Amino acid sequence: MGFGTFIIGSIINFIVSMISIFLLWGVYFRPYAVRPHVDDAALATFDLLPVPNATHTYTLRYDLTINMTFFNDHRIYGIRFDHLTAGIYYSGTKLGPSDETLPSFKLHTRRHRTVYPALQGRASNVSATVAEAFAREHAQGQFNIDVRVKTTLTYRWWPDVSTYYREYDCWLQFMPPPGNGTPAVTGGIKCDKA
Repeated sequence: MGFGTFIIGSIINFIVSMISIFLLWGVYFRPYAVRPHVDDAALATFDLLPVPNATHTYTLRYDLTINMTFFNDHRIYGIRFDHLTAGIYYSGTKLGPSDETLPSFKLHTRRHRTVYPALQGRASNVSATVAEAFAREHAQGQFNIDVRVKTTLTYRWWPDVSTYYREYDCWLQFMPPPGNGTPAVTGGIKCDKA
């Protein structure tokens, strides 16, 4: 009876220990706590131009530069940001052929890193929905632009290596750029998980 009680007690202690370790692991490894923050953003160009010799066909020109900060609030482990890209979306439509690839980096505990994506280009043959949204928001005096940041987060804490794929939406609101070389600016935006 003493040996059976010992085995049952050991199994219960082992199960309670594993549940405790799992809960601590779940609290400390939480990638949802890591989100980028847009410190400053400048929209130099955002124009909808008709395509010559074409009916109801438009080209959207854009030039957006961003100061985006990532902060590792964790006190125990560093986070590696790999495959970091930023792309611009307007009215649900991706502008430009590809996202801008940003350099990979590692954030040590309680550190921050600022990256500077520059999204510029021309979206040809934009849809009528985008043209309508542009006309409506231009008349209202405020453009709503989504910058989508995609990354792979890698947490290394011996003996575990956890990798998460994350997408963040940074909704930026701009006044229409005045067109005299002075950009429209905004900032202080915390990005949300997509």
